[in-house]
Amino acid sequence: MNEMLIRRIGKGITIVIVIITLTACSLFGGGEKKKEEAKKEAEAKSQESVIDQELKKQYQMFNEVIEYQKAQDIKLIKESEERYKKLKEEADKPTKGSSEEKQKAREAKIGKEGSGDSGSGENSDESGDASNSNDSSDSNASEEQ
Repeated sequence: MNEMLIRRIGKGITIVIVIITLTACSLFGGGEKKKEEAKKEAEAKSQESVIDQELKKQYQMFNEVIEYQKAQDIKLIKESEERYKKLKEEADKPTKGSSEEKQKAREAKIGKEGSGDSGSGENSDESGDASNSNDSSDSNASEEQ
C-alpha cells in the first residue's frame, strides 16, 4: 500500500513538472514566435503591394496631366483675351477714322452748298461715295471680329 501511494505521488509530481515545463515553454519560447509572426504581418501590411504602388504612380501622372491641361487652358484664355483686345482696338480705329471722314465729307458738302456751286448731282454722288466707303469699312471691321 505504501508502494502504491509512493507511485501515485511520483506520477502526480511528474505530471505537475511536465505541466509547469509546458506552460513555461509556451510563455517564454512560444511568445517570441508569436511576436515575430506579428512583426512580419505588420511589415507586410505596411509595405504596399506592387499594384498599389503602380496605381499611385498612375494617379500622380493623371493629376500632372490635369494640371498641365489647366495651365494650357489658362494660357489659351489669356492669349484669346489679348487677341480680342487687339482686334477690338483695330476695329475701333477705322470706325473713328470713318467718322472723321464723314465729318470732312459733311463739311465739304456744306462748304460747296454755301459757295453756290451748282451741281446738285455732284453732291449726291459724293455723299453716295462717302456712304459706300463707310459701308465697306464697317464690313471690314465686322469681318475682323
